[in-house]
Amino acid sequence: MYAEQLYQTLRELIRLPSTSGHEEQVREYLASVLASRGLESAVDSQGNLIAFLPGEGRPLLLNAHMDRVPPGLGHEPVLREDVLYSDGATNLGADDCAGLTIILEVLRRTLEQGLPHPPLVLLFTVMEETGLCGASRFDASAWHIEEGLVFDNAFEAGVVVSQGAAYEAFDVTIEGKTGHPGKDLAQTVNVLSIFREMPLTLGALNEDQTRINIGHITAGNARNAVPATLTLEGELRSFEPEAAIRRYRQELKEAFTHTAQQAGGSAHVKFNTHSRGYRVDPNEPLLQVYGEALRERGVQLELRPTFIGSDASGFRASGIRAFTVSTGVVNEHSFEEYVALAPLEQLVQDTLRLLALWGNR
Repeated sequence: MYAEQLYQTLRELIRLPSTSGHEEQVREYLASVLASRGLESAVDSQGNLIAFLPGEGRPLLLNAHMDRVPPGLGHEPVLREDVLYSDGATNLGADDCAGLTIILEVLRRTLEQGLPHPPLVLLFTVMEETGLCGASRFDASAWHIEEGLVFDNAFEAGVVVSQGAAYEAFDVTIEGKTGHPGKDLAQTVNVLSIFREMPLTLGALNEDQTRINIGHITAGNARNAVPATLTLEGELRSFEPEAAIRRYRQELKEAFTHTAQQAGGSAHVKFNTHSRGYRVDPNEPLLQVYGEALRERGVQLELRPTFIGSDASGFRASGIRAFTVSTGVVNEHSFEEYVALAPLEQLVQDTLRLLALWGNR
């Protein structure tokens, strides 16, 4: 079972379009809901929405992100047997409307039922999907936050991410020389031939401690011309130490530049570090309290590492001991995305209990 308001809130959020950098409609909705609960909100220089609920004890951060991957269209979701699905024309958007809904429902019940709670900083971030931009650039200095919860997808609902992988994006441009394919090919340098010769190892490496993927390739501009420019977008996700990641970066750069030069072309490789890897200490106070809340209802805390990124990486890099609690969204980033509502209800109840326990510490 789940609260009707939980379902309605999630449904209303999914009806709003939102992609990275275009979160304004979701942000306006959240600000309106917060205002109806008596909370003032503010938008920082990054576009994050922030609200504060006074309480007793040490403050906590509650976070979810407002953006979705494309197409991210607003639509009427389909409810079947207490599971919410996309209408088939777009991704559902439960990544991360489910996290937003959990926070709003926790706030609603806390205020309506007069439940105990610590000071709460509610942070709804932008551009998580394109590099954790909102979280990484959030200025927490005014809020005195040391711990926090990030509600996002990773595993089954309630599972905590114990280790987050480092994430490196890389963009490559390979330059060759075009020409008419019916004339002297000796005067041309085909960038597709260069790419085929690349000594690249993709997929899982070093017992699946590192993964390298190329997700997008574009080459040429006409059927009847030898392609002279190729661009590609790739990523490197890794649990390995920073020294190993630097080695992978160097190997990738050398593979592209050397192969291109050997064929008479050139290559430019650019890396962009989105996040460093992290590990959650099992003895962290907030994690201990979350485990206590679960044990009270006969469930053991479960922790798992993941290659999936979240705002927790950005927060932990700035000294906030935040960890990700999975919302249980399935097939995220696809039109087959769905989420069960009963586990979201349980996450709300577990969070409310955590807040009561934390306030007594």
